[in-house]
Amino acid sequence: MKRALLLTTTLLHAQPAAPPPMIPAATPGALPCDALDHQPLLIGPTTREAILAHRAVFREATAKTHLPEALVARWQAVKQPLTLVAVFGSWCSDSQHQLPELLALQAHPNPFIEVHYLGVYRDKKVDPAAWPKGCASQNVERVPTFYVYATQPGGGQKLVGSIVERPPKPGQRMSEALVDLVERGAVAF
Repeated sequence: MKRALLLTTTLLHAQPAAPPPMIPAATPGALPCDALDHQPLLIGPTTREAILAHRAVFREATAKTHLPEALVARWQAVKQPLTLVAVFGSWCSDSQHQLPELLALQAHPNPFIEVHYLGVYRDKKVDPAAWPKGCASQNVERVPTFYVYATQPGGGQKLVGSIVERPPKPGQRMSEALVDLVERGAVAF
């Protein structure tokens, strides 16, 4: 009985295994690689274009994403300045599935919604300096995670909501969840 209790206590207090270290870039300017799948990684601030060029899975999924016109109209109707930060892992299957919905939305520009992408490794650590100016850094536990900040009078940014990993409603597409989130952020101020 004591042995079972000790084992249970040990398991409850065990720390999660650290992810394997990244494989450093082979040449200057090249990307580091994932120690598990040996594929290049996007780490830190990046762009829609870099993500689409990075791995075929992002290009192919984005190309297959068809957004309803009404959803695009809602995205483009937001008139409050917002910052949308997408923290993702290029190695992560959830990111590969969910991020193309935002990439497709961003193909329909809205000058009031500033989109930033932050790539992370398996440890999900983001350098606080990588966050967009004025946006408080967040502790990321799962990817993808999407954060919306509303621009306050005077230019400051306030976190008004987030979506972690999957849309909050069963059966909802990530693009719809993101539009809901930016609309809520737009009325926050």
